[in-house]
Amino acid sequence: MALMELRRVSKIYHEHSDREVRALDDVSLSIEAGEFVAIVGSSGSGKSTLMNCLGCLDTPTRGQYFLDGTDVARMRGRALTHIRSRTIGFIFQGFNLLPDLTALENVALPLQYRGVPPAERLQKAREALISVGLAHRLNHRPHQLSGGQQQRVAIARVLAADPAVLLADEPTGNLDSASGAEVMALLHRLHRAGRTVVLITHDPAIAASAPRVIRLQDGHIVQNYDTNLSV
Repeated sequence: MALMELRRVSKIYHEHSDREVRALDDVSLSIEAGEFVAIVGSSGSGKSTLMNCLGCLDTPTRGQYFLDGTDVARMRGRALTHIRSRTIGFIFQGFNLLPDLTALENVALPLQYRGVPPAERLQKAREALISVGLAHRLNHRPHQLSGGQQQRVAIARVLAADPAVLLADEPTGNLDSASGAEVMALLHRLHRAGRTVVLITHDPAIAASAPRVIRLQDGHIVQNYDTNLSV
C-alpha cells in the first residue's frame, strides 16, 4: 500500500445553508514512500484543502484516506493528532520561530513536548541544524538570521522529529529568489537522502522542479504526470 492514499475523497462545505461547495470532488491519489511530489493550482483550486486532508489537519466529508496503512478519514481528536505528529512534518510559508530562543532552542522545543530527555533533544536539534547547513548558527536568534536561514531552522525543527513525510506549504513564499532557491535545493537534497516530500505551491516553475506534478482545478485532479527529473 502507498504511504499516502486517497480513495474518492470529497470535501464539501455549505454556504448560506443551502449552497454546496465541493473544495475536493471525488479525488483519488497515491503517493509512495520516497517520492517528491508537487501539488500545484491557482487560488480556489482545492490545493489547500488537499494539503489539509493529506496532513490530517482536516478530514474528508466522503471517501477514505490511508496514511501509512491506517484509514484516518474518520479519526478525530487525540487519535488523529497522534498519527499526524508521528508521521507528518509541516514546513509553512511563515517560519513560526520563537524570537527569544536560539536556533538550537527553537529546534529542540517540540522534542521537549514529546518527552525527549534534555541531552537527547539538544543532540537531535544540533544534528538537524548541521544537516541543513547551520552548524555556525546554533546560538543565533531569529532576528540575527536571514529569511532563508530562518526557513532552514524551521526545516531542521521538522527533521529533528524524524517524520515519514515532509509536507511543505509554499515554503519559499516569504523569501527572495536566491533564498527560495536555497530552500528548494535543500528539499531536493533531503529527498535524495530518502525523505518523502509533498510540496504545495501556486508557482508552476517551482512545481516543475519536482519529479512528479499534480495539478488541481476546481477540486479535481486535472493533471498527474512525471517530469522525468531525477533530483
